[in-house]
Amino acid sequence: FLRAVERDDVWNLTARKDGKVMKTLKARDLWESISYAAWASADPGLHFNTTMNDWHTSPAAGPIRASNPCSEYMFLDDTACNLASLNLMTFKGADGLVDIESYEHAVRLWTVVLEISVLMAQFPSKEIAQLSYEFRTLGLGYANIGGLLMSSGIPYDSAEGRAIAGALTAIMTGVSYATSAEMASELGPFPGFAPNRDNMLRVIRNHRRAALGLSDGYEGLSVNPVPLVHAECTDPALIAHATAAWDKALALGEQHGYRNAQVSVIA
Repeated sequence: FLRAVERDDVWNLTARKDGKVMKTLKARDLWESISYAAWASADPGLHFNTTMNDWHTSPAAGPIRASNPCSEYMFLDDTACNLASLNLMTFKGADGLVDIESYEHAVRLWTVVLEISVLMAQFPSKEIAQLSYEFRTLGLGYANIGGLLMSSGIPYDSAEGRAIAGALTAIMTGVSYATSAEMASELGPFPGFAPNRDNMLRVIRNHRRAALGLSDGYEGLSVNPVPLVHAECTDPALIAHATAAWDKALALGEQHGYRNAQVSVIA
């Protein structure tokens, strides 16, 4: 569809039941309608289905077909994740820098807490409970990135702001996956890991490449991600910890697998 938008081509709307063409539109007109509706309602308006499944850790169990209503959780049908958000302002030190060691400790701690919560949570259906147990998806995230940047005098929409957000996200998800692999070394990987091992490790390697700031070498992607731009982050320690986290996440995952098919979301 987006290629048709680029070419200023037409797009066929097809029937769900038999694929019959019901209506033909200019792709750019439809794209404008989707974009306007998303802006006007302040809700997600479009799923990039190819990209969603390129980063899917468990495709052997089926494709990702939809998300939760707010669109931060993308996984198999009839699954859920338990959410927890770390307040980034609590990790800002007197020197204005992020206390990275405390942040990483909190990520490790809450990854364990959320793993425990998989067995303690109540789910709305038997199917969701069963698949959540089999894939053990977690929802660790952070909040107050805007407060952290504004209190530091950094514009929210700036190269520096994006680099800091990217580094903090890379640290969080990398440390969480590394912790998940450590738990797998004691408890075993999630039940659905074995048939998805190759694909999950491919996704982890792609995450690591993005954290390393690489623009090529990605595996099995239709569209390459925007990598972390190291030179635009004003705190070199954030970059060092981001790359180290993904080195560890991959090394431990190759050795032990992962306890969780997914570990983080930004709610």
